[in-house]
Amino acid sequence: MLARLHREMTYDCTTTQTTTPAAAAFALKHGVCQDLAHVFIAAARSLAIPARYVGGYFRRDDGVSEQEAGHAWAEAFVPDLGWVAFDPANGVCATDAHVRVAVGLDYLGAAPLRGTRYGGAGEVLSVKVRVDQAAQQMQN
Repeated sequence: MLARLHREMTYDCTTTQTTTPAAAAFALKHGVCQDLAHVFIAAARSLAIPARYVGGYFRRDDGVSEQEAGHAWAEAFVPDLGWVAFDPANGVCATDAHVRVAVGLDYLGAAPLRGTRYGGAGEVLSVKVRVDQAAQQMQN
């Protein structure tokens, strides 16, 4: 399921919004990591496989450490293994490059920022994320 979803859907940050339903992203065959995670979760749940949304960060292996946003993937419950993380945007199971921050039933349940603001206008939220490998600590 992971390989097929990764092959069939194109990562594209111009076609969807945070409010785009998984079915719409699937129909477009385009979306961001959040969309691919939601489609994976919907497919797993349709097969009676428990699945949940994970929000966090991903350290890329191409040397790019500054990113415009966090990352999202899914976890599914596999008997005899427990919760296994699947990253359909990258077509891999999660590795130590994935940093889990929040888990929920969907994006809303694991949203990095939520709330209501009153007053003012014309504000813009700018986000810059830096994910980098920490220097390893040597122990004797």
